[in-house]
Amino acid sequence: MKRLSGLLVIGTLLLSACKSSDKTPSDSISVGLHQSGRLGSDVVVRVDSIQDSRCPSDPNINCIWAGQAQVNLLVSKGTDSSTVRLSIGGNLDSTNKRPDSTAVSLKNETYKVILRAVNPYPGLNKYGQPKTAVVQVTKL
Repeated sequence: MKRLSGLLVIGTLLLSACKSSDKTPSDSISVGLHQSGRLGSDVVVRVDSIQDSRCPSDPNINCIWAGQAQVNLLVSKGTDSSTVRLSIGGNLDSTNKRPDSTAVSLKNETYKVILRAVNPYPGLNKYGQPKTAVVQVTKL
């Protein structure tokens, strides 16, 4: 019993020593085409389009370039909204050093929006499956 009490005390001390980030909320959501999802921070993400030209994951296919996936999003909070275009994979536009992320201002607050993934990754047996975008929004 004393060991269990000691472990509980140590565990509580370790958890309380963890520093909480003031950059919360940090949320991630998977959203399908023409769908929207609300994050814990009252930010709504809607996927308006998904274009995926990534090379299929098949050893029998040779691609000239790796391709990229581009997603158009509407990010909103209340009546304030912003449209963003993010991409992962090969980048043809060299003006944006991080084409997978951007900052948006909503209701006088700044958020970082990151495109984490577009699923499913192209493959011969995956054509026709609905695409989803995994998006992370972090309050800065």
